[in-house]
Amino acid sequence: MAEEEQTIGQRVRQFRLARGIERADLADRLGYSTAWLKSVEIGKRQLDRYSVITQIAEALQVEVSTLLGLPHASAGNQDHQRAHIAIPHLRKVLLRGYLPSRAAGVPFSLDDLRERVSTSQHQARHGRYGDLLTDLPRLLIDIAYTVAAVEDTERERACGMLAEGLHDAAMSTKKLGYIDLATIAASQAIRAAESSGDPLLMTATRWTQTEVYLAAGAVDEAHELLGSSIDELDPMLGQGGPDVWSLWGTMHLVESTIQAQWQQRGEAAAHLVEAAGAADRIGSGHNSYMTEFGPENRALIAVQVDVEMGCGPDALEKAEGVPINNLPRERRARHRISRALAFSRVGDDDQAMRELLEGHQIAPECVTNHPLARDVVKTAARRAMTLSGPIAMVVNRLGVSI
Repeated sequence: MAEEEQTIGQRVRQFRLARGIERADLADRLGYSTAWLKSVEIGKRQLDRYSVITQIAEALQVEVSTLLGLPHASAGNQDHQRAHIAIPHLRKVLLRGYLPSRAAGVPFSLDDLRERVSTSQHQARHGRYGDLLTDLPRLLIDIAYTVAAVEDTERERACGMLAEGLHDAAMSTKKLGYIDLATIAASQAIRAAESSGDPLLMTATRWTQTEVYLAAGAVDEAHELLGSSIDELDPMLGQGGPDVWSLWGTMHLVESTIQAQWQQRGEAAAHLVEAAGAADRIGSGHNSYMTEFGPENRALIAVQVDVEMGCGPDALEKAEGVPINNLPRERRARHRISRALAFSRVGDDDQAMRELLEGHQIAPECVTNHPLARDVVKTAARRAMTLSGPIAMVVNRLGVSI
């Protein structure tokens, strides 16, 4: 069976056998029954919690992204594959990193660069990865050349835009499964932010790095970085405006997901409370430092926390009241994926498929490239035994091989 046709559980079996580990031994290490692991491996039970996936990856000594089958480079139609086609060019740009720019001529207009960066951010917010990654390499080259060609405040401004562009590179490649590139981009974003003279941008790029850590399964490292960032923001809260409170709330939202992975319900709830206070303070309509933080995003993460805690019914109850219409398309599609996971957990595969169809209509590249969304489809198909109705529609839309 080709790797892309496998469920996550079937990849678990593949790597378990390659490592020479008996099913009972692995189940014992994980703290689950042999019957549970068997149902996972044959594709009847879905692995829908990152904490369990990370635990299994560590036990099998395999990358989390590999266990998830990332990247899905041949998924979906040709338009959806544009993002993956753009990866080799972006890789070369990122690998040049701190080498001297090879561009020639006068520096680019900072106002024109600002407009191009804003366009990239719009593409990222709405899950248009193909457009983003096609345009981003040239933009990063042009900003890097401008950084090298200007001085003083103009250089600081250009460095800030470079950090923002590298943030988009890190977050998009992370979501597509290119964790090595995301790591490089996040590291370069921190260096660019340090040269921008903007302390809040420095904090924002550490949040970027935290997200990459989590995608790589480095949960402890993400927790440590979040803790230090929260401590740095704390003294700024007294006189802080929306920018400070947005970063503060975002850090607590990410920490709530970490605590959920550790099954610490009380700690996760406490961080959600901190985030709620920040969200109430600033209200809706802000996108400070690319966080998209506000009451709506806080509610969306609360649903994700319940899914990670294994509480399908609780997640569904909260999901009904989440106001997502004002969120960008990428966040709205992610919410539909969370709802699909929750419905799958309670055995309502048809409704899970309908949620994915809704998400795909909102931001198709986001859903097509999401590993747990694809696994929901594969698990539903194996439980149903026949391809029909919503399952068949999603299989066709996402290009999932069953």
